[in-house]
Amino acid sequence: MQMKPTMRTAILWLSSWALLWAQDGKALFQANCASCHAVGKRVVGPALKGVHERWENNEEEMVKFIQNSQAYINGNFKYSGYAKKLYEEYNKSVMTAFTGLSVDEIKSILGYIKDETQALASAQPAATAATGAAAAPGVGGSGGDISPVLWVLVFALGAIAIALLVAVLVLIRFLAPQTETSEGAAAPSLWARVQPIISSKRFVALVVLVGFLWWVSATTVKARSVGLHQGYQPVQPIAFSHKLHAGQYKIACQYCHIGVEKGKSATIPSTNICMNCHNYIQEGSRYGTKEIGKILASYESGKPIEWVRIHNLPDLVYFNHAQHVKVGGVACQTCHGPIEEMEEVYQYSDLSMGWCINCHRQTKVDLTANPYYAKLHEALKEKEVTVEQLGGLECSKCHY
Repeated sequence: MQMKPTMRTAILWLSSWALLWAQDGKALFQANCASCHAVGKRVVGPALKGVHERWENNEEEMVKFIQNSQAYINGNFKYSGYAKKLYEEYNKSVMTAFTGLSVDEIKSILGYIKDETQALASAQPAATAATGAAAAPGVGGSGGDISPVLWVLVFALGAIAIALLVAVLVLIRFLAPQTETSEGAAAPSLWARVQPIISSKRFVALVVLVGFLWWVSATTVKARSVGLHQGYQPVQPIAFSHKLHAGQYKIACQYCHIGVEKGKSATIPSTNICMNCHNYIQEGSRYGTKEIGKILASYESGKPIEWVRIHNLPDLVYFNHAQHVKVGGVACQTCHGPIEEMEEVYQYSDLSMGWCINCHRQTKVDLTANPYYAKLHEALKEKEVTVEQLGGLECSKCHY
């Protein structure tokens, strides 16, 4: 049976419309709801999983509530009692009135929530089965989870063992005594043949020279590392994740470190800054209420959180964050590394004098962005100017 062109067109149109509807539901949810709600967990507001069952699948009443929650709570609607109870349960946090969304748009959001709820319900048994299947090989002692680093160490140790074996065989052959001399007397012992070599002035001089070079090298490396703490990663009083806050949620560094554009120090965030968000978000995705509870305890007691400082320069060094970040336009990642990818922050750069000098030699100054330097820039023969050429290597710039 051949399908008529009009029927084929109608089916294609309905399929495209359904796909766009689903996409619009997700996009609308991300744009309007995701800052306060998630389907599978509580954020500022309740988890939306099973919201249709809680409202007895009455989408008409749900639409009214979403468009103006306060009017619904204070009105005489079918579920006003439930809405008021929900409002009081969540510390009377006022939900935004979405009067700009049409009924169809809100229903597409509700459709997306329903689809996500079903996906979570079907994914949970599969995840449980996968966990059991993944745990099973470990019981039998399978070697599939051996670290690649271990294999590298095994091969390296094997190569060293083979090299030592070859060296021993060569020495045995070289130092092997002959059974008899030409006159029939016994050959000298191994010690008798080796002693002249190790007691010679050349051999002693060689040993002293190698020892001296090793001592100079070790002393130089140790001296250059004094005061440098690259890789330093102390344990903090709260398991704060920069990967979550700066990476996933895109919170700007300047929001928490308020002094970075104003003065010498970037400052450690106070508990009040944390409470701007955690006054509403009181449960984390990884640690639940455990870590956020420490912030709430600090706020209620008035005792500041004792964060452990990571980046610290010697007292003889002057460094100004505002000069670099505000004036120079230097990104935080230039010195602190990919902070948005760090679960726990560590000292990324060595912050040595040589490291700073190399940066001043390589960093180009944008004179065109400042009208004050416009005429100066036009008169320059070299159009590219580095920090070094502006006095960035003068001792008094960085040292008191």
